[in-house]
Formats: sequence, structure tokens, C-alpha cells
Amino acid sequence: MTTGYFFDLDGTLYSNRTHSVSNHTIEALSKLQKQGNKVFLATSRTLRELDHLPQAMRDFPFDARIMDGGSRIMDADQNDLRCVFLLPETMRAIDAFCKENHLIYRYSTCSENLWGTKPNLYAHRAYFDLYLCAPFYKPYQEDKVLNVLVFIKAEDQKKLRPLLKDCGIVHFDHAMEIRANHVDKIEAIQWCKERFDLDTLICFGDGQNDIEMIRQADLGICMQNGHPNLKKVADLVIGDVSEDGIYQFLKESHRI
Repeated sequence: MTTGYFFDLDGTLYSNRTHSVSNHTIEALSKLQKQGNKVFLATSRTLRELDHLPQAMRDFPFDARIMDGGSRIMDADQNDLRCVFLLPETMRAIDAFCKENHLIYRYSTCSENLWGTKPNLYAHRAYFDLYLCAPFYKPYQEDKVLNVLVFIKAEDQKKLRPLLKDCGIVHFDHAMEIRANHVDKIEAIQWCKERFDLDTLICFGDGQNDIEMIRQADLGICMQNGHPNLKKVADLVIGDVSEDGIYQFLKESHRI
């Protein structure tokens, strides 16, 4: 019997307030692996958005990393296990819509993280404050795209939605995350379940894009700092990311 532990990154393993991962959290992940469990990262971040994480987090030997909201899965040696790209015609439609409506969007490829339209100072700073890095500006030119983030108000998202019939979408208050059809974190987790022959799925998250992952896990766990909608579907709510919530839960439940 093999258990797979899947961890969201921002707000779950990693505190965006302090830009840190606690030593206790790294210790907990290591102990889970030593006990024969498989440990996975499940994030919407792109590969380039992982570059400025604390070294202990960058170097941790996850059994696999689910990135780009499920579009990309890499093994422990950072070789691609799979990549699912948006259709070129979909990307052309997104690009045209954003240019016509003066919207800012970010797109990711296997090697780069890029602004498809020129960002304003607010978007650039907001992005840097979150990831400690920012994309370069490069107009879309038929690149193979894994993931798109469009900065768009909630009331305007319905205007873009009809162009995305073949896409997986996560709606936020001021943005839409767009991926290929049927691709999301839980789909990628199910792929890993088969690939790594897992019997039980235990998932940790904090955001709205973690809802299906938490809902469909054998044990779905939300952080205390998590979104109210995620807490409603979680089996358990544990401590805050800034208070070693994961470590304390795993220790108190005798999982490590």
C-alpha cells in the first residue's frame, strides 16, 4: 500500500508573507518519504516561477512536480513526464482578445515565463511581490503554451469565456488561469496515481484552484489561512502555513 502526499505550494508549503518555507516543513516531507510514501508538489506555478524559492524547497527531491496547474509534470530529476499544450487557435484568440481589450496576460512555455502584452507598473510589481521575479515581455508568436494567466475583472470574464470552449479554467476575482481542456491539478494527480501505483491520495491546499483536488482526495486538507470555499469541501482544516501547520498535523496524527 503506497500513499501519495500532494502539496500545493503558495500558502500551503510556502508562506508568501515571509517568502519562506520552514525547516520543520522540509523535515516533515523528508520523513514521509523515508517511511515509503511518495511526496509530490502540485502547483500552478511555472518552472521559472520556482527559481526564487528558498534553496531547500527548490532542491527537495519530490517524486514528481505537477506545475502549470496540471499542464506539466516533471520527475525527481526534472525531466518532463508529460506536457499538455493549449491549441494554437486558442492562444491566437486569447492574444487577440487581450490586445483588443487592453488586458495584460502572462503565458508559460517549457523554458520561459512571458508577458504576452505589455504590463503596467502595478501588474509588474504585484507579480514580483508574489514570485520575486517577473516575466519578460515577448509577444506571442505561435509558441507552445502550457498555461495562461489573464488579468481581467470578474464581471468581464464572461466576455472571454466563449473563446475558451476547449480549455480548463480557474476563475479568480481579478484573473483567469487557462489550460488545455480537462487539465487541472486533480487530473494530473490521478495521472500520477496510475504512474506511481498509489493506493491513497492525501492532498493539502489553500486556494480556490485546489477545490477539486481537495474534494476528490481520500483525505483533503485545507490550511487555516485557506480560502473559505476550500474549507467547506475539506475533510480537515489544519494550522496556518506560517505556524508550521503541516508539520504539526503530521506529527500529531502520528504520520511522521
